[in-house]
Amino acid sequence: MKKQSWLIGLILTAIVLSLTACGGAATPVATPTVANSSASADYWSLVQQAQDAYAAADYAGALELTQQAIAANPTDPTALELYRQTSVAQAGDDYLTNLPAHRYRLPVDVFVRDEVNGTKDWFIIDVREPDEFAKGHIDGAINIPLRDLMKHLDELPNSKTAPILFYCHTQKRSTHAVVIMHELGFSKAYHLEGGYAAYEDWMSNNVVPTPGPTPTPGPEEPDFGC
Repeated sequence: MKKQSWLIGLILTAIVLSLTACGGAATPVATPTVANSSASADYWSLVQQAQDAYAAADYAGALELTQQAIAANPTDPTALELYRQTSVAQAGDDYLTNLPAHRYRLPVDVFVRDEVNGTKDWFIIDVREPDEFAKGHIDGAINIPLRDLMKHLDELPNSKTAPILFYCHTQKRSTHAVVIMHELGFSKAYHLEGGYAAYEDWMSNNVVPTPGPTPTPGPEEPDFGC
């Protein structure tokens, strides 16, 4: 009985190997994911139209076409990858199109006057590393290192229109934070022009102003159609 079971197992193994190996090591074989029919033609037609729309920077049109293509064949990766790429392109285009002249940079002197006059209640985030923060930082700032920012979104203001000010040492890291925040819908996210280095320099070489009788105007803000 054991000999018979062993023989049956050997035969089954040989059959499986013959089906998968077929004369050599098993390698992934591309198989059509859409039947060779009108459905296949429709899918690839939609993909081509989406690619043409993407090339013409019609990202909204490309997204709609790729969604139709995905619905026609959700297993083929071509439309899925094009949808991902188009989504990123559309987000980037929206951001750059609405980018104001000041590029969401807040001059140090404007920030200091805002703080003195209390004209804008900035939520301040220092995106430097903890050791940099420990050596000196702006009063009232919280420390969230740039690489950990997305893990601490719960610490940000609940309102997407709250004024948020990011800073690092020279504004390079904070630029990335501002771009991401705007893509997440935080329309009043800015970064300190020149970073903490510029802030220290300004504070060392200027007299901090006393509160004025009128609010100090901030930088021009973009028109979000609100």
